[in-house]
Amino acid sequence: MSFPIDSIKNSRLSLPLSSAILLVVSQPPISLFPLAYVALIPLLFSLEKGKHRQNFFAGFLTGILAYTGLIYWVVVAMNTYGGISIPLAILILALFVLYLALYVGLVAWLCPWLEASLRVPLYLGVPLLWVLGEYWRGWFLTGFPWSYLAHSQHNFLAMIQVVSVTGTYFVSFLIVAVNAILFSFLRRKTAPLAYTLLIAALLVASLVFGYVHLKDRTEGTLETAIIQGNIRQDVKWGEAFKLDTINTYSRLSLKEGHDVDLVLWPETAMPFIFEADATRGLITTIPERLSTNLLFGTLYRDGQGRFYNSAYVYGKKGELVGRYDKAHLVPFGEFTPLRDYFPFLERISVATGDFFSGGGHEPISTALGKVGLLICYEGAFPYITVDSARRGAQVFVNITNDAWFGASSAPYQHLAFYTFRAIETDRFVLRAANTGVSAIVDPRGRIIARTDIFVRTALKGRFAMRDGLTFYVRHGDYFVTLCIVMLVGLILRGLLRKSRER
Repeated sequence: MSFPIDSIKNSRLSLPLSSAILLVVSQPPISLFPLAYVALIPLLFSLEKGKHRQNFFAGFLTGILAYTGLIYWVVVAMNTYGGISIPLAILILALFVLYLALYVGLVAWLCPWLEASLRVPLYLGVPLLWVLGEYWRGWFLTGFPWSYLAHSQHNFLAMIQVVSVTGTYFVSFLIVAVNAILFSFLRRKTAPLAYTLLIAALLVASLVFGYVHLKDRTEGTLETAIIQGNIRQDVKWGEAFKLDTINTYSRLSLKEGHDVDLVLWPETAMPFIFEADATRGLITTIPERLSTNLLFGTLYRDGQGRFYNSAYVYGKKGELVGRYDKAHLVPFGEFTPLRDYFPFLERISVATGDFFSGGGHEPISTALGKVGLLICYEGAFPYITVDSARRGAQVFVNITNDAWFGASSAPYQHLAFYTFRAIETDRFVLRAANTGVSAIVDPRGRIIARTDIFVRTALKGRFAMRDGLTFYVRHGDYFVTLCIVMLVGLILRGLLRKSRER
């Protein structure tokens, strides 16, 4: 199949490019969030009735340009810190971008086709299909729920308080619906009245709910010291640097960890098999010296020689309170999928070795309460925090090593997820990142304290243990189910009408 470049000339090429640029700048770190509400309009103008291939490639091109701008940092992670050659790293990025762009291409192809064939209005088809596309890529092939449209609103706190009721996909739906309504008005000088009033009512209701919700300011009753060691990725795993790493975290903790309830170190802060290492005693004495709890990331090896990316919690008397093994692993970063079928895939793995999944999201019971653990980008997945909250988690701790991303946009994109996880679950989120951004996020999504990237520092702030379950935690992604039902209903109605006409 050849690319129909002749059929998408001049303005036809500029329209997908315009949408791509708007999609990129609406996301962190630029975060011009109002632009998300018009970002898809140029793409919609490029679609034409009956030109299915052209429509698909217009969407596909938009996706290619947008995701290249959003996840270019894959090359940084693969090449600079993963040891993969630049050509191979670029190839991996290209394949990844092409996969993500398929979702935009399919929406751009299906919506005009459904409108022409089954009379499913574009203003209904686009938001429904977009939400289903986001949901699908959030779990297919282990999932990549990165840079959803909703994430562009991470700074618009009044707008996103509603996710405690609906979940994040609802915000994406509203954004796309506004795009579709504005497009209908600009194209035909009119818009579907009932639908426009419905979306307007949902927007107003969400904002009113948000402003009321934001009046609640939960005061922290506990204190944390988050240690940001800023250990360079190229020396992090070197045996010669192990004592220096231990000293860095010990020194900062002993300086800043007095009179706090919880000291946090980031993912693999201790980059060795903790229980088998001779230096273990240097670390386990720290909680007792400070009379506090210590949570840190390290490696665990079980009796069968399997490795886990883990978090340990030690109590005030230096006793082991609990261990959490990361459940949702990063493909090609922590394990090589399909290696038994395609052995060559192991060549592009940047892992120090294959890790095994912990297999569950059980919170750790501590003297402070139940702590839900999110290692690395586990916090990108709403179902993980929902599961952990249902199991009794009263606060969430995200430990991560964003040194992989370098000085790119990825650390800021990663941070944005935790605004949503905090609101969805009505919990504080404490975030310890090796090179930043470390942060404390309150249950309304306010970032009440944060660090810069690539600084060695300690972040201190207050938090609280929270009980109770939000509507979203109790009922999960029911909104996605509703979208499926609505789309199937529209399709069935179209098929029935078509059958009658025949």
